[in-house]
Amino acid sequence: MTDLWNGALIPTRIWHGRRGDVAREFRYRATYLAVPVAAIDAGRAALPVDRPGLWSLRRRDYGHRDGTSLSDFIAGLLAPAGLADAHDVTLVTLPRSSGYGFNPVSFWLCRDDAGDLRAVLAEVSNTFGECHRYLCHRPDLGPITRTDRLQGEKLFHVSPFLPRSGRYLFRFDPGPDRFGAWVDWQSADGRRGLGTSMVGPALPLTRKSARNAALRHPFQSQKVIALIHLQAALLFRRGIRYLRKPSQLPGRVSHADRQRETGE
Repeated sequence: MTDLWNGALIPTRIWHGRRGDVAREFRYRATYLAVPVAAIDAGRAALPVDRPGLWSLRRRDYGHRDGTSLSDFIAGLLAPAGLADAHDVTLVTLPRSSGYGFNPVSFWLCRDDAGDLRAVLAEVSNTFGECHRYLCHRPDLGPITRTDRLQGEKLFHVSPFLPRSGRYLFRFDPGPDRFGAWVDWQSADGRRGLGTSMVGPALPLTRKSARNAALRHPFQSQKVIALIHLQAALLFRRGIRYLRKPSQLPGRVSHADRQRETGE
């Protein structure tokens, strides 16, 4: 049994589907890693941290983005929200490949001593070098289950073909032996939507398995950013209106803490 909090290699299937003004969907694969945050801070991860490698992690890509402790960063978000007991944290992320890194979204999975998932920090980045973090938790701060759908307002500009408005619905499956994340967007008027999913098995993460995955996909992050621009070009050709990027809102963290029942 592979526990994400012990480290895991996750070959994911990623899906995006747009509806409303135009119907379009695309799929691709990418290998994510689940790495305990404490191991990253201690330099005990299964791949290089803050140093070169075919695949590597850099602490400046996460949290305060200044290379300081990731454990202190996430603790500083959880405690004010009443989630200080969710202190066992693993980071599901796309590693840097051949020195280049871009993460559309990384997920910080936070569980308590009983092993219950209590919060997920979705750290979203856009291609303009900006980021925003959605702290997902139940309104009662209880354990997050696979059927919980957590709702929050969209406050960050990501795609130039979607407005910075509407709402997100988050759903998570933290395994064991698998990982799944579903993030759906609905426009404020309810006429347009975008569904996304990232699912895959959780395999043991070792130095050997990380090295073998890096050898198979030495330019994975470059592939992801290329696919993002390709899909943007295809949407533009379909006549979808291009929206200029607004100035980023001052807040860098917001909450997705409203619960929506399955089937609504």
